Amino acid sequence: MVVYFAFLLHIYQPPVQIAPVIKQIVNESYRPILNALRDHPKAKISLNINATLTEQLDDYGYQDIIEGISTLASRGQIDFTGSGKFHPLLPLIPEPEVLRQIKINNETNRKYFGSIYNPKGFFPPEMAISEEIFPAIKKLGFDWVISSGIANSLPEFPSTFISQHEKNGLNLVFRDDMISIDCAFDKINTVEAFANRLKYKNQDHDYYVILAMDGETFGHHVKHAIKNFLIPLFKALPNRNDIKLCTVSEIIEKFPKGSKQIPKASSWSTMPYDLDRKVPFPLWFDPNNPLHLEQHRMIMYALTTVHLAEKYHNGMDNDQKHLYTNARSFLDRGIHSCQQWWASKRPWYSPDMIIRGLSEIILASVNAKRSIPSTSKDILQAMDLIFKDMLIAQNKIIESL
Repeated sequence: MVVYFAFLLHIYQPPVQIAPVIKQIVNESYRPILNALRDHPKAKISLNINATLTEQLDDYGYQDIIEGISTLASRGQIDFTGSGKFHPLLPLIPEPEVLRQIKINNETNRKYFGSIYNPKGFFPPEMAISEEIFPAIKKLGFDWVISSGIANSLPEFPSTFISQHEKNGLNLVFRDDMISIDCAFDKINTVEAFANRLKYKNQDHDYYVILAMDGETFGHHVKHAIKNFLIPLFKALPNRNDIKLCTVSEIIEKFPKGSKQIPKASSWSTMPYDLDRKVPFPLWFDPNNPLHLEQHRMIMYALTTVHLAEKYHNGMDNDQKHLYTNARSFLDRGIHSCQQWWASKRPWYSPDMIIRGLSEIILASVNAKRSIPSTSKDILQAMDLIFKDMLIAQNKIIESL
């Protein structure tokens, strides 16, 4: 019996992150992980890097990280996944924005990583899925999508076969939530403890386990995790026959297709009691959290203003087109998921991060309004009404901090 397992590491920093934090994470996590892979040529991971982080790495002079990822990918040690560039919670935005975020993520990462960036799989930010996002993922040509284990709707957990989406045939893989969480929180931190945990089924047939977590777990959140766990694991694996490290794409190729399903709307932070109360995205859109409601309202207003401005793009002069481009850029940045996460109070709360995200949304709307030709009086009047409601929502957010 062999347990085939994969690490899917997700690395990302919000577009409003400050430079000293990125520097710290590069030194503690990204660079040591790449070094560990480089020093152990048989080690491999699946990697999601949101393209906003790729740009930040370039902007702050960490080209060695970009080059290191490219080299490892060319050696087959990194299996890329697609995602949304600015890390929005995809189920909370309309399909045109979902498509846009995925497309610009691909375009930006291909700019930096070249043709080696050709992901087969898709990592939804925060593993947040709903039925509404699968058509866009399928349309853009991805072969598989990963979700949290809680999303599985079959009576059995897929571990000997690959489940498929009932409607569009996308291959579905699910994170083993319990083992992933225990790794992330340093509860499994030796090679033998890890191997024994992977062999939890204690059966005579082969099966697979997919572990997914923030890449920053290793070295940044858990300081000793690379030196004391990841490197010893990479060193030991070539000499073991009971557990085999793969990429997620390799697991999908190895195991047969099985039962079809429609996964449950959820995220990798969703708990069973959240599903019981019909709140699939509790850290980003909890109807019982007034901050979440106003944040979502602000995002929807900003989306409306930018989409309205886009309709008048052909009638804009060069200055107005420049304002529209600014609006579009601020909106892309402003829909990142972190501002809602920091408003969840479960237990995370940061007025600073909430305000940073709110500022991007306001800048998007202001630039969108200013881009509209003065002859379009009806649309400008509509913008005025939207702005009045935005002010109310903004004041509620500020007053609640």
